[in-house]
Amino acid sequence: MTHWRRAFDIGGLSALVLAYPLFDVLSRSPEFFVARNSTTAHVLSLVGIFCLVVPAMLFGVAQAMVRIRTGAGNLVHEAIVTTLVIGMVMTWLNRVDGLAVWPIVLLAAGAGLLFSVGYRRALPVQLFVTALSPAVVVVPVWFLLNGGVRDALIPIADTAVTVEFGEAPPIVFVVLDEFPLNSLLDENHAIDAGRYPNFAAFAQRSYWFRNATTVSSETMWAVPAIVSGIYPFERGSVPSRRYYPNNLFTVLSQQYEMTVFGRFLQLCPASSCAHDRAVPGESVGRLVADSIVVLAHILLPEPLTRSLPTIVGDWVGLARAQARRGANGNAESSRRDAEFERFLTAIEKGKDARLYFLHSLLPHMPFEYVPSGRRYRAPDYQGREVEGKRLFEASDPGFVNAQYQRHLLQVGFVDRLIGGLMERLREQELFDDALIIVTSDHGASYLPGLPRRVLTEQNASDIALVPLFVKLPGQEIGVVSDRNAQTIDILPTIADVLSIKLPFVVDGQSLLEGPGPGRGSKSFVQRSLNRVAVETLGDVSTRSSASVRRKVAIFGTYSDSRLYGVGHSARLLGMMASAMAVTRPSGVSLASNNFQSFDTVVRSGAELPLYATGVLDTQRDEPVQLAIALNDVIVGTAESYRQDGGWGFAAMLADDGLREGPNDVRLFTIDEVEGNTALRPVASSDGQK
Repeated sequence: MTHWRRAFDIGGLSALVLAYPLFDVLSRSPEFFVARNSTTAHVLSLVGIFCLVVPAMLFGVAQAMVRIRTGAGNLVHEAIVTTLVIGMVMTWLNRVDGLAVWPIVLLAAGAGLLFSVGYRRALPVQLFVTALSPAVVVVPVWFLLNGGVRDALIPIADTAVTVEFGEAPPIVFVVLDEFPLNSLLDENHAIDAGRYPNFAAFAQRSYWFRNATTVSSETMWAVPAIVSGIYPFERGSVPSRRYYPNNLFTVLSQQYEMTVFGRFLQLCPASSCAHDRAVPGESVGRLVADSIVVLAHILLPEPLTRSLPTIVGDWVGLARAQARRGANGNAESSRRDAEFERFLTAIEKGKDARLYFLHSLLPHMPFEYVPSGRRYRAPDYQGREVEGKRLFEASDPGFVNAQYQRHLLQVGFVDRLIGGLMERLREQELFDDALIIVTSDHGASYLPGLPRRVLTEQNASDIALVPLFVKLPGQEIGVVSDRNAQTIDILPTIADVLSIKLPFVVDGQSLLEGPGPGRGSKSFVQRSLNRVAVETLGDVSTRSSASVRRKVAIFGTYSDSRLYGVGHSARLLGMMASAMAVTRPSGVSLASNNFQSFDTVVRSGAELPLYATGVLDTQRDEPVQLAIALNDVIVGTAESYRQDGGWGFAAMLADDGLREGPNDVRLFTIDEVEGNTALRPVASSDGQK
């Protein structure tokens, strides 16, 4: 086989196995480039690396071995081809529901070895591989001509219309991510002041539009709708000024200085906006590193990707997030709480005509914070599928509740951040005079059997209803409004406060136009890049009541500590386990657990072990009620759930129960013995407690 044939074979297979799957995902998610402000030069470099540099390096290795020894070079070349074929087969098998890791690996390896034998001995197989070589040209051309990718990279001229106005109060605008309003509410549909005191305090000084809904459940279209005041109807649109040429930032750019944190910075003219300087700018190295993380998700079986950063939702800093997970040291600027702290630091007294804007990736997954501000490590299930269905669609209630618990605890942390925002504004003597807006781009559902982010009649209130608070300059008394509001109304409301007329047409309307109910109906846009489905959003209040009742029944109200217990068993929190334990065996044992993470606790560390999880050996056909004792005090309760054909459990533990050094963790089943609640010990399968 000639050198040219070998080069063509490696080039074609590399393009199909490595470049095409990666480019296919990125072409359907152009926000990958928009969110990170990639330029055409960056993307061309990415294409060149995956389509030219990588195959050239592989070919170079084989040729180097040929020069040393011809037979060794042939073996290396065949090994490269075999490895690429194994990668291709694994990509296909990953799409088959129900296959475990080892069957995928063994089937892919078997197919690769069979192909290797054919490639070595059969000329038709060799010719077939060579016939694939045009892919090294076809794949990059197809990718670069993709409409979404092209639109994400085309330079944007600053042609937006600006306005002049007299009053220019400071504006503080915070958009939180994936935050359902129902998470804040108590059984009376008021803000749960015991659990979320800072949101409740802010509502007492602002307008709270408790019937506000989003226009989309996807950040890529929900955030541009917020800042532009228009529905995201246009097919192929990406979050840039090419599709949203007139928006909050362009309107204010002539008179306001703007400090803008978060993603989709292309919506804001670079000449007018200062950004978060602690986050590194885009580079070819960072783009390639994050692309490798995306490719790993594509090529590897799902269980092997669980330690990787998720690629759902945010597209920036994936490799840095992995470095933080491994070394936990050099990427602190990418922490979401660190970003919020830098945002607060940027708010300064004496800069009246200034907009401070933050799109925070909180309380969005991954869940890693508790109300005290402490971080913990636990699985991130955003991309997890069960039986080929999206998260929660085929999940047991116990699993859904475990994730809901983590969400509500992270909302408690967001409440802490909102308290810090109000404190900072008061320190800088800006709170009274500022226009302050706090909202969310969309919600999320935690109902078993229903999708987390795709709107249905049953989960509409969880996904569509979002917090919306607007504090006017000089406002001292809060107002609860039941206006039929939407997030596209925020920009017209800002214009109303500033006494300006927007020089372009918007779909929203000011929320300050009289006391009436506002619009009669609202649209909700369920869409992908090129498919747009518009639905009329009806009255979601009834569904909201049912959702809030379910939340209160499981997690109670008014207390953070109550969040660590599930359902009726939460009454056991704080009790001494030894006083309730019986020696009668539970019939349940631990096949595996993570309790070793509690053996050496450093309370001053960056993370605390607050998440207890494991797999149970049990003959019971129903979920088991469980209690977790930390140093003999019950600090969490949970319910087991079906997991990978067996039973698993997960529970959050209150951080104030941890002590420095070793901690004793015990698991019990909660049972009734002679009419009294009793705890039966759950031993590990080897007999150790």
